[in-house]
Amino acid sequence: MSDLFKVCDDIYTSVMIISQRARQIIDQRVIPIVEDEEVEDSIQFQEPEIKIDDMEKPMVVALTEHLNKELEWRKPAEDDLESNGS
Repeated sequence: MSDLFKVCDDIYTSVMIISQRARQIIDQRVIPIVEDEEVEDSIQFQEPEIKIDDMEKPMVVALTEHLNKELEWRKPAEDDLESNGS
């Protein structure tokens, strides 16, 4: 816990940064599914090749990147917040 305070004073900011990075990692790991259009009755999907790698959990990767100061972030300006609210 004290390691998180060394990177950022606000624990809630750290949690938001780590969770957003974990979501990015998850989105990168998505396996695309291609439809097979030759079948008339139903949609049939090609079986994706499943590769079993010993990948770390996205939250662990994001936390490690945050603690190693590999992530860059900025606070949104007040103008950005007002324009998104309307």
